[in-house]
Amino acid sequence: MMDMFGTENQKIGVALTLMGVMFMLLGVLMLLDSTLLTMGNIMFIMGMILTMGANRTKTFFFDRKRLRPSVLFFSGVFLVLWGYVIIGLLVEGFGALNLFGNFVPTAYRICKSMPVIGNLLCHPTIQNYAYRAGLDTLPT
Repeated sequence: MMDMFGTENQKIGVALTLMGVMFMLLGVLMLLDSTLLTMGNIMFIMGMILTMGANRTKTFFFDRKRLRPSVLFFSGVFLVLWGYVIIGLLVEGFGALNLFGNFVPTAYRICKSMPVIGNLLCHPTIQNYAYRAGLDTLPT
């Protein structure tokens, strides 16, 4: 059933994606623990599939323009799975940056409209860095 927040699969997908990101962050904080990183990668990918749907996910990852970053991203995932954590994270991070880099300005604008985070992002120092990174307009 579709409601204001999406279908049940989309809700579960968002939760899995967030848990995947959290597990990956914990894996990095726990000195590159390959088990946590692997669980985070699997949860992140499954969450994307549930959130976007199988066909849209396939179209997103295997589009002609995104084929190289997708290969890098999945190669990094497999390298982490096989125990080459540092190399895998570097390759996966480069692929993820190329895949999802276009979403960063949109995510920045959304975060800027949030109550607590928005106040932090409106700080002149952070606005100056965001301007230099191309995320924001010239601070006033």
